[in-house]
Amino acid sequence: MSDNPLFDKITAAVNGYIDAFSKGSADMVMDLYADGCTVEDPVGSPVKKGRDEVRAFYDASMQSGAKLSLSGPIRIAGNEVAFSFTARVELGDVKMEIDVIDHMIFDDQGKVTAMRAFFGPENMRQVS
Repeated sequence: MSDNPLFDKITAAVNGYIDAFSKGSADMVMDLYADGCTVEDPVGSPVKKGRDEVRAFYDASMQSGAKLSLSGPIRIAGNEVAFSFTARVELGDVKMEIDVIDHMIFDDQGKVTAMRAFFGPENMRQVS
């Protein structure tokens, strides 16, 4: 049992994020985000700022039909979380898996204010 008042909200948000992305629902993902949010996915790419840019990013990202699944425990410290997952994507006849670690920061209401995704080419592999 955690004494962190945001623990349950953050845990629910991470599980909701995985589910919403896998369902291709940008609406559900955006329900998790605060106004003034930012997304840097992947780290090193231009930061998307505000609900309109973040929404456009998710609309485009979900076109791949990616299915996400947690690949390790959710790690919560204060109002921040890091979690690893695998994204499974089909690009025509090619099936890919991408191992990702997302880091999110939450406000006091349990809404995501910032998300950064850590992965690179070495974290991508073709699968059968």
